[in-house]
Amino acid sequence: MNSIFLRAKHWQIFVPLIAIPFVVMMIFGIIVGVYVINHQPQRPEDMAWIFYLMPFIMAATGFVQFAWTWNVLTKLSKLIPQEKVYMPSGRIKTFFIIPVVYLCIVPLFGAFMISNIGRAEHGDPSGIFSMFLLGLLIFFMHLFSIFCMLHTFYFIAKTIRVAETQQNATFSDFAGDFFLTWFFPVGIWFLQPRINKLIENESPAPDEIDEYHGLIDG
Repeated sequence: MNSIFLRAKHWQIFVPLIAIPFVVMMIFGIIVGVYVINHQPQRPEDMAWIFYLMPFIMAATGFVQFAWTWNVLTKLSKLIPQEKVYMPSGRIKTFFIIPVVYLCIVPLFGAFMISNIGRAEHGDPSGIFSMFLLGLLIFFMHLFSIFCMLHTFYFIAKTIRVAETQQNATFSDFAGDFFLTWFFPVGIWFLQPRINKLIENESPAPDEIDEYHGLIDG
């Protein structure tokens, strides 16, 4: 199974997951600080550009976790016996993608709300109504995205457990794995070695490879 994220050691995932976000946020904080000092923005609208940069920062910081999750859901799931365990792959993939899209577009909503603050402050009814509707939309989108993320954590934990046991499992069987997935930076130290073992067991042994090449050559 050719997947760099499933074959990587726990520390190889942990380091970019923590180091890259830290460096990126430090640089972003410096840029914002320098801008505020040099330009001294007087209105909230002057800072709206920050929200346009947030999707790129989120993409840089969340790439490792999202890529790892996608590989578990799409590649590690191939080790699950389909005749014993049903996994709704279409729904799993859809619910995984929804929070990703939400995290990318919500900063744009934030920038739009900031641009309407001036209109709301002057008592413009359309500005107040637009902010109210957008805030309500973001609230429900946020709740649904949280549900989708919990759904994803559930099936990651179930996938790992079922791949190990080759038997169907209930939530009580993988509740611990669910919380390890939820607290990903810590959980990866416990989950990734088990995934590495599954990948190693799935790969053909060296003597099997030699026997295969011998048959081909013969």
